[in-house]
Amino acid sequence: MASSSTHTIKASSSTTISRNYDVFLSFTGCDTRKNFTDHLYTTLTAYGIRTFRDDEELENGGDIASDLSRAMEESTIFLIVFSKNYAYSRWCLNELVKIIEVKNQKERMVLRIFYHVDPSDVRNQRGSFGEALADHKRYANQEKKEMIQKWRTALKEVANLSGCHVDDQYESQVVKEIIDIIMRRLNNQPLNVGKNIVGIDIHLKKLKLLMNTELNKVSVVGIYGIGGAGKTTIAKAIYNEISHQYESSSFLRNIKERPKSDILQLQQELLHGILKGKNVRISNIDEGTIMIKRCLSSNRVLVVFDDVDELKQLEYLAEEKDWFESKSTIIITSRDKQVLAQYGANISYEVPKLNKEEAVELFSLWAFKQNLPKEVYKNLSYSIVDYANGLPLALKVLGASLFGKKQSEWESALCKLKTTPHMEIHNVLKISFNRLDDLEQGIFLDIACFFKGNDKYFVSRILGPYAEHGITTLEDRCLITISKNMLDMHDLIQQMGWEIICCECPKDPGRRSRLWDSDAYDVLTRNMGTRAIKGLFLDKCKSNPLQLTAESFKLINRLRLLKIYNPHRELFLEDHLPRGFEFSSHELTYLHWDGYSLESLPMNFHANSLVELSLRDSNIKQLWSGDKLHDKLKFIDLSYSTHLIKIPDFSSVPNLESLTLEGCVDLAVLPRDIYKWKQLKKLSCNGCSKLERFPEIKISMRKLRVLDLSGTIITDLPSSITHLHGLQTLRLSKCSELHKIPIHICQLSSLKVLDLGHNNIMEGGIPSDICHLSSLEKLNLAGGHFSSIPATQETKYR
Repeated sequence: MASSSTHTIKASSSTTISRNYDVFLSFTGCDTRKNFTDHLYTTLTAYGIRTFRDDEELENGGDIASDLSRAMEESTIFLIVFSKNYAYSRWCLNELVKIIEVKNQKERMVLRIFYHVDPSDVRNQRGSFGEALADHKRYANQEKKEMIQKWRTALKEVANLSGCHVDDQYESQVVKEIIDIIMRRLNNQPLNVGKNIVGIDIHLKKLKLLMNTELNKVSVVGIYGIGGAGKTTIAKAIYNEISHQYESSSFLRNIKERPKSDILQLQQELLHGILKGKNVRISNIDEGTIMIKRCLSSNRVLVVFDDVDELKQLEYLAEEKDWFESKSTIIITSRDKQVLAQYGANISYEVPKLNKEEAVELFSLWAFKQNLPKEVYKNLSYSIVDYANGLPLALKVLGASLFGKKQSEWESALCKLKTTPHMEIHNVLKISFNRLDDLEQGIFLDIACFFKGNDKYFVSRILGPYAEHGITTLEDRCLITISKNMLDMHDLIQQMGWEIICCECPKDPGRRSRLWDSDAYDVLTRNMGTRAIKGLFLDKCKSNPLQLTAESFKLINRLRLLKIYNPHRELFLEDHLPRGFEFSSHELTYLHWDGYSLESLPMNFHANSLVELSLRDSNIKQLWSGDKLHDKLKFIDLSYSTHLIKIPDFSSVPNLESLTLEGCVDLAVLPRDIYKWKQLKKLSCNGCSKLERFPEIKISMRKLRVLDLSGTIITDLPSSITHLHGLQTLRLSKCSELHKIPIHICQLSSLKVLDLGHNNIMEGGIPSDICHLSSLEKLNLAGGHFSSIPATQETKYR
């Protein structure tokens, strides 16, 4: 049965039961009303625990009166006393079904007490419980039988929950244990998660599903994401949801911001939580560490370490998860995935950005105090939501700052945001940047300004040997993301990077370290450059035709990255460079200049650090004259440089890995010593319509994987082509002078793709030995002038 706090009621009473009880007591009166249940009720009320107990049998039809039902729905904890005659009471069984319903809907705590009954009898409906249910079933109609099945399900479910067994031990001891459990739960006041929280239920559902997989050992849950994503809010919410399941719990806030002198205070806060509110005096850190370790190892606890960015911050609090008792849970929030990995997090949860619907709702709650934007502000609201890109902090701050403002003020604020970030948001995001060392900060700024959306390996080779580790660090710190090997970052993180660059010299772009688009154009065309500039990217489609003078690059003598590019190559955008044009290249690692208008690179071009050179659609005839060594240069792209007649030989670029000459229609010969390029992996001469011969390969070239000679006028390949032992792709399509397949191709054992489409291959031009290409996966013979292929080949590639 159930009932009362300081009042009693009857089933027929019209009295309205006061709400919000701490405990709802369910029992059968004939067994325990005057003994165990009375002792338990008296002790609960003595401790000030508001307890609902029913002093009457209330068997009128076995239904639960509406007031009692409401009392159950608004109680925090349910105590169910299973005794010998419990299952004979239809009232108790109906009440039990309702308790399970409330528990599952509102995740309330249920404690069951087996009073001189075997728990397995309750679980399996044997003994008096089996007899009682059989008695109910004896005269039951179909509706009653369905109800009996619900009783059975409820008995089985609740029998598996935590609780106590009263048998031969002192009842007073059991009552004390129950009081301790209830007091722990009630003293765990929920943490304030703030107002206007959107989407929290989804986070909690996902987290609890993850956490259920680690019930039998210490669980370390890492919650990570960028600043302002809501990590602390989620940690508070999950703490509120599950802390009652543990013997004790503690939530340590903002650990990163606490000074080292605060370690003793943090230890006392942790001990205060895990010792259930007792005030503990510790005289030094070592003493606190010993006491924490002892307490953690003897209790099943929940501990949250909020905002940790270095492992040493946990050294004196919980240095290792081995300090904890089995089935304890540690939750750590951090912006750094590596911290979580080092501590041994076995459950990781990345906080995703809000979807569009959630973002609109959160912004509206702060800007309008309602779930959707006001109609007149709808378009402006969506623009700001797009700007915030799902970051809860930004949506909250911007919404609150615009609350009650006129439409014109909204328009002005939005205009400002396009060039200048909101400082409260900027400062939160910049915390992660400030923790980087100088090299990592440089890599971050290069990605934010130049390389967002680029391939990770491309960026790594451009930025140097330390870049790969730096990029990993940025990903660990949630400053960038990597998907399918492409680098990305949140729009507001990128804007934070831009703002850092602008603040280097707000009024003089020429004194900043990195320039792009309009600032880059102004600095170059007005000769405002200085040695401070390390990187300059200019989209030619976003500016007027580029007219440079001999002075444009004169003072820019520490340039590492230079890219002047045309993203719409079908549009010819001509540059105007003077004949005596020069630029410093000693520190240059990346040069990309679409439509470069001179016939060669400047006379002073000595880019000893150059890794990649791209001069697409240029007027280049040859890259440089004389003997120059660029031993770090690995990638050259001269595609559609229609006047190119000569390319560098091995002595100039000994470590070349990729050479792209596509569309170089004036190029007639390749270097004779091409075989010396031991590192070459890709060579493309597609569309080199004057190229007649491919050089002899005098020694093995094991690293060349792709050779594209499509669109050339090659008639045959040298027998030494067999030295290309690692070649996997050979393209010879649209070679108008190629009338038969070079027989030596048949010895390329690693070849996977052979493209011979749209050639003038005649009947009998396909050697039978082509079937010896054991690795071949794709063969294109479309457009040939033959009616049959060798039988063995037809069988293999049908």
